[in-house]
Amino acid sequence: MTTATDAATDTAAILDGDRARTEILDAAAKAFMRKGYAAASIDDVAEVLGCTKGRIYHHYRSKADLFFDVHKRGMAMDLAAVRGCAKEGQAPLDRLFDMAVAHLLVIMNELAYQRVAVQGLEMHLAGQTTPEQRSTLREILALRDEYEGLFAAEIARAVEAGAIPAQEVGLVVKPFLGALNWTTIWYRQRRNQSQAERRRIAEQIARFALRGLGTTP
Repeated sequence: MTTATDAATDTAAILDGDRARTEILDAAAKAFMRKGYAAASIDDVAEVLGCTKGRIYHHYRSKADLFFDVHKRGMAMDLAAVRGCAKEGQAPLDRLFDMAVAHLLVIMNELAYQRVAVQGLEMHLAGQTTPEQRSTLREILALRDEYEGLFAAEIARAVEAGAIPAQEVGLVVKPFLGALNWTTIWYRQRRNQSQAERRRIAEQIARFALRGLGTTP
């Protein structure tokens, strides 16, 4: 059985799933984004995918199972992007900026997954999860904790380097990430928007979030 620790360190295993499941998860992410978890149904996922419910039930027994896997895949996307942007010998603030930009680009490029990933899990649980779902939930929470920890560690390094004022890192990392994640609420994908334009938006938001930590322009 995969443990929460294994899941937190092996995002490749989550992202490199078989094509059939990935297509279902892509469709489910869009359905949950459009209608929310409570209103979306397996029928809605099937409609987005253009298939019968049977194809989905072949891989997933319930809507909750689908939701958890969409959420987990969204978190894995974030971790992979942020880990991949690290450069050797980079100053803490430069690395924190690059991490924030990478996170924002994932939001803009994978909006459906990221909207699901920032939805509160608690409202969907209601004490009715199966043991298997609770295991997946622990994996998701481990991914979340690891992700927040990457940003917290970089903020702490920036404080230690004197680049930003001393502050309670475990507290400020939450509104810092909140400023980035708010992009999932207002951002709308445009058909002809270039990746360069998305990066320009991401860099502006990242600078805004960094200023909240006490950096100078």
